Amino acid sequence: MRVLGVCTPVRRASDPVPPVGQPEVREAKAGELLFDRTIVSAGDTLFARGAGCDPGAQATLTTGGELVGRAVADRSGTFETVVQFASFEPGHRPVEARCAGEKPLTAGIDMVLVAADTSASATSVLLPLFLALSFLAVHYQMAARRRRRGRVRR
Repeated sequence: MRVLGVCTPVRRASDPVPPVGQPEVREAKAGELLFDRTIVSAGDTLFARGAGCDPGAQATLTTGGELVGRAVADRSGTFETVVQFASFEPGHRPVEARCAGEKPLTAGIDMVLVAADTSASATSVLLPLFLALSFLAVHYQMAARRRRRGRVRR
């Protein structure tokens, strides 16, 4: 069960702390499924890495019965693959990797919607209109002065 507002550590307390400002990249340990990121938005490419399969075994990644990735384990029993979701549903999605006859590897990914506010505010509409009207008023006044000066000189 996930509780909103409660932070869950991404790395184990026994793992060394990476230098500040550098992403933490490490190999998966036996029985572990890792992602290159924990939060994705629509269109992001997600990579998975797992360990603990028999060498040469087929690894299939699923979420909710949907196949999202396939890979073949190398000599050390690790695999890497691109994870592709057929549908994007915001929220937490548990992902399971199964190798033939092995205990499933599990991890989760959070899918988020990223939205940009493209609505026009009153200020963004009225400011250019006000500037254009001010320019026209100044231009009209200067043209009127030139006409008056032209009449006086004749």
